[in-house]
Amino acid sequence: MGEKGSALVEIKIAGRGGQGVVLASKIIAAALLEEGFWVQSFPSFGAERRGAPVAAFVRAAGEEITLRCAVRHPDWLLILDPALAANPLVLAGVTGSTSILVNSPRLPEALMEALMNALAQARPGRLFLVDATSIAAGLGLVTGSFPLVNTALTGAFARASGLVDRERILRAVGRLSPVRQADNQAAADQAFEAVQEVHP
Repeated sequence: MGEKGSALVEIKIAGRGGQGVVLASKIIAAALLEEGFWVQSFPSFGAERRGAPVAAFVRAAGEEITLRCAVRHPDWLLILDPALAANPLVLAGVTGSTSILVNSPRLPEALMEALMNALAQARPGRLFLVDATSIAAGLGLVTGSFPLVNTALTGAFARASGLVDRERILRAVGRLSPVRQADNQAAADQAFEAVQEVHP
């Protein structure tokens, strides 16, 4: 578990329309709230169509949050679609202290190249991978377009960040998933176990 203090933690979740980016932000915010943090959760939409890049944001702190602006330099970046990993808009604001969690079984070469370009000599704080696509597909959490990886990513985030415990993230998934709650909880639980830190 992470140490809850007054320090502000800012999280950016990036994916495509229809992947459940906003729901992921709500699940993480709900779990952090139960953990005792003050939280904010809000989306940011560009072109509002299925498959278009979208982002959502979460802030958490041990005291009341008075900021009302966009998240500019996230402490955590969660990438639901690995094809977006090298997108300059997704990586905007990443700094040498940003930790990144990517839905991928291995580090995409394009992401590593983009990170090095974005950060010059600085590397991200930490880098984590989880094959959320395989987890979602294995549980049948698939739409006509793609596997629904959002709930798996929330479980992986809980393990990687240490900000929220396993049971709280699973309860939040169960409360907020509109359908197939047990399967979505299983996805989060499997990703909690499967997430790996990498050292490129």
